[in-house]
Amino acid sequence: MFKRNDYIVGIASILLGIFILLQSAELIARVKMSIDPAGPAALPNLMAYIMIAIGIIHLVGAWHANRVIEEKQSKSVKEFVEQYKAVVYVTLVSIIYAVFLESIGYLILTPLLIGSLLWIVKMRNFGKISQVSIFMTIILFTIFKFGLKVKLPLGIINYFLGY
Repeated sequence: MFKRNDYIVGIASILLGIFILLQSAELIARVKMSIDPAGPAALPNLMAYIMIAIGIIHLVGAWHANRVIEEKQSKSVKEFVEQYKAVVYVTLVSIIYAVFLESIGYLILTPLLIGSLLWIVKMRNFGKISQVSIFMTIILFTIFKFGLKVKLPLGIINYFLGY
């Protein structure tokens, strides 16, 4: 019935509250006269009712949480598979990029990497993909080459330039 363990706390709290109520009833029967106008069992009774209320809240909360979890699980299985596939594709594309970066070169592979990543995240407009890929490659190349003075692998472009 319940999948979460909150119901155990709820049932234990209710049973403990009932036990305290029974014990306080025995206390009232034994004490004939008390200075306290509320009686000797006032505080234990109050605590018992609070514990019973907490138990009921836990039971309702556990029932509601399990219902929400079941609804999310049925919806999120497809979403999880889609996200999982995206992570696998991004990892594969990144590994391929890293393996061939030295031989093919930064300027050729980076637009392909960016375009592949945009495709993986469901962008399907080839014009925008190519514009973003080329523009981002130029910006990143400029920052790394001239701003940070990083020697980027140019790969086969070196052969055309004669290096």
